Amino acid sequence: MKKVVIAGGTGFIGTYLATRFRELSYSVLIVSRDPDNVSWQPQDMVKAFEGADLVINLAGKTINCQHNEVNRKAILDSRLNTTQWIANAIVACKQPPKLWINASAAGIYKSSITKAMTEDETALGTNYLSEVVTQWEKVFFGFKLPQTRQVALRTSVVLGRNGGALRPLVWLTRFGLGGKQAEGTQIFSWIHVEDYFRIVQFLMEDILLEGVFNCTAPYPLSNKDFIRSLRKILHIPFGIPAPRLAIEIGAKLIGTEPELLLNSSFVIPKRLNEAGFQFAFPDVEKALADLLKFPSTSY
Repeated sequence: MKKVVIAGGTGFIGTYLATRFRELSYSVLIVSRDPDNVSWQPQDMVKAFEGADLVINLAGKTINCQHNEVNRKAILDSRLNTTQWIANAIVACKQPPKLWINASAAGIYKSSITKAMTEDETALGTNYLSEVVTQWEKVFFGFKLPQTRQVALRTSVVLGRNGGALRPLVWLTRFGLGGKQAEGTQIFSWIHVEDYFRIVQFLMEDILLEGVFNCTAPYPLSNKDFIRSLRKILHIPFGIPAPRLAIEIGAKLIGTEPELLLNSSFVIPKRLNEAGFQFAFPDVEKALADLLKFPSTSY
């Protein structure tokens, strides 16, 4: 039986991947602090990793918090430490995993409204989150694992039914607050969670693919156009806009950072396109129509 190990796999994306791989008859192991799963102890990880077709690391403290000194340290340390622990376990394997995919983030790129960022971009962002991702990838690619391919997935906002960014946006829109956020010109890069899964499958199957990949749909759009598409799918004709100041105040009140909404992320999956990957949900209306085709009580 083929085996997939998902480190930090109890969240929204990890749960979806586990479900889909099990549907395809994979053995799926989860590494987490939950006592029912594989522990982060070295000997347990080595046993889980032996002969695996894939190890994917999704572990790390959420960035959806206030970026004070304590949280900044936790965000960075949780990513660097788990990456180090996984590398140590792979080195100790007699039959190492064929592929190690490490989560990364499209936030490594500088904010841009007019220039699309591809994997070729060398002028990366200089803000806190960009620096976190830069350090994370440096540690990840610092390990030389001759029997294990390494891929860093620079992922944009993931849209899904059971978590992620879509649920609060649906709530706001249904309460009449689904207008543009700030100027509305900031670019919104996104991906349907099923295409995230299909990209992972694609990378498993093509043994020549390694390095950095942008994990995002091919057609990003402005915040204003995304919100308009969401209202269209929900059959809601209007939404009250949220001025920049209101977002900055509201973010502080709910304990998060306004830049998560205000930054412009214009990211294109150049390497996936060149490799021949076919998106099931390349445009946002098709994605939203799929994700919102169930009773409203689900949200």
